[in-house]
Amino acid sequence: MKRQIIITLVLISAAMTVSAFSLRTSLPSITSVNPNAEKLHSVALPLRALFSSAPDNNSIEDNPVNVTFETATGAKSVNIQQGELLRSALLKRGISPHNGKSRLINCKGLGTCGTCAVEIYDNKAQSIGEDSYTPAVVPTERTTKEKLRLNFPPHGSEDQSPSLRLACQVQVEGDITVKKRTGFWGQDTDGKLADEYNAELWFGELEFILDDKSPKGRGGIN
Repeated sequence: MKRQIIITLVLISAAMTVSAFSLRTSLPSITSVNPNAEKLHSVALPLRALFSSAPDNNSIEDNPVNVTFETATGAKSVNIQQGELLRSALLKRGISPHNGKSRLINCKGLGTCGTCAVEIYDNKAQSIGEDSYTPAVVPTERTTKEKLRLNFPPHGSEDQSPSLRLACQVQVEGDITVKKRTGFWGQDTDGKLADEYNAELWFGELEFILDDKSPKGRGGIN
């Protein structure tokens, strides 16, 4: 049953991602250009109600690390559990690593759509220097999925930040600062930060069904 759900979500997300690539961000709304979007919304809402379970954002983490998320609106600082995938950790605390409509149109953590791309900076590395460097995220280098997606349009520009990673592929092990850039995929390289967007868990806990790395239980995946 779980495998069937995963396959269904992947197929839906892949179809929506391809559609988004052709629509780009200049279009005013999904429903104005895609008459089926309203139907999709009507399907997503019951799924959201059925599978959602609000996380306890006030719980004390077993091994807390700090994430500072910077947008054009300002900076938010949250404690998460050590070892959580960055995408899951942010979404469970009401912060979206996706811009605008990509909160719905994304691959749910498969690593194929590229909409959760964020710049990640290791706070300790910045403060204590290279000689005492301890990685705050693992893996420390881009995975094969990241290399493929972040070098495929609309990502892949020559001035792309080397700190750009996919939030769904990175586990947080220490204090970090995360910056979200503009663009549907967070791909813009003009130095501007994106607006802040609240998390929208359209599919409830199914948003995290591909996350097999975050610690289970309190603060992590339930």
